[in-house]
Amino acid sequence: MHLPAILALQTVPFAGLILAGKEDRDLFTVVYIAVLGLILALDILLGGTSEIATAFGGGVR
Repeated sequence: MHLPAILALQTVPFAGLILAGKEDRDLFTVVYIAVLGLILALDILLGGTSEIATAFGGGVR
């Protein structure tokens, strides 16, 4: 599994904690699912961490 996917899936339990204690959960849920989907889609489309770093970092090593 790629590093971005691992980092994205790692946030799921913490999102559950926030949703359990927050009164206004609707906006957080929509934003969280959208961001999680974008990160996982980028990982799938670009195929790995080195290509993502090149795409967004301009070749930073």
